[in-house]
Amino acid sequence: MDHLDEISVEELQDALDRVEDNKPTQRLLAAIAYKNGVTQTELAEWHDTGRRTIYSWLMRLDTDEPFEQAVSDAHRSGRNRKLSETQQEEFEQTVHEPPKEVGIDAPAWTPALVQQYLDETYDVEYSIPSCRRLLKEAGLSYQKPRRTAAESDADEQETFREEFKKKRREMDATVVCIDQTKKSVQVEPRAAWFPRGTRPAVKLSGQRDWTCLLGAITEDGDRFFARFEEYVTAEHAKHFILALCEEFEDDLLIVLDGAPYFQASAVTDLAARDDLDFVTLPAYSPELNPVEECWRQLQAALSNRFFESLDDLTTAIDTALDQISIPKVSNYF
Repeated sequence: MDHLDEISVEELQDALDRVEDNKPTQRLLAAIAYKNGVTQTELAEWHDTGRRTIYSWLMRLDTDEPFEQAVSDAHRSGRNRKLSETQQEEFEQTVHEPPKEVGIDAPAWTPALVQQYLDETYDVEYSIPSCRRLLKEAGLSYQKPRRTAAESDADEQETFREEFKKKRREMDATVVCIDQTKKSVQVEPRAAWFPRGTRPAVKLSGQRDWTCLLGAITEDGDRFFARFEEYVTAEHAKHFILALCEEFEDDLLIVLDGAPYFQASAVTDLAARDDLDFVTLPAYSPELNPVEECWRQLQAALSNRFFESLDDLTTAIDTALDQISIPKVSNYF
């Protein structure tokens, strides 16, 4: 993206003031965010699209024409208004396979994705409700997928559960799950409800400040969080676990993942204590750690918010953590 080095954020913001439609606005906001340090992968997550699409948006700005024109779609007259019978059959076969089979970086079909695919593949224009109808006619239904671990090993997960049950029988201990996350002052856009006809936007900041958090929740619904203005190390993890022992004043069976700072000797040597033992989650199994649900709620509380300083961010984090609903540990393993 060398061409973006020659484009200033101010130029992009000026172009943003001159566009009205949603797509050009979205593309310019993505370019501004990219100039402020947001990666293409992060932008793809924010805009619920593929990384290839983000790349295409940014490449539109490699041009001599005005930016507001570069990000706008040219008007195409005379396009077909519906699929032919043959195209309908091809489409129905296509949506019975994952979008990746046709080069679209997405886990599943959505009406918006179908609309984009039909436009680009057959040059036909369908509304979102019509795309929803096409999916139904193709034999698809709106369902919530069951969570499974990406790249996880079923045998390893079963071994973890057996080890956990064994240690529970051996110890009269409180189960504590711990995990780590990182939060930046950079705004994290998230879909929300806005009045029709408005152009929602969030401020961007050139700041790069961030904070790391270690979190713990118990099977009794207790919580314990700590913040660090540096990356978590084994020493941080060690003192956090010792603080848990002091906080809960019980024998503890701690469930943690395979992060290097949790598996370092500074932490594992603590298992020699009579009041402490560990069980390590299998690889690629974040859905087995209930603390991940705490981080999801924290993410929702911080999204679409502009923070002028790290102090503002940490204050918002502390407030959000006090208000989160603690998940039930027994539902996870």
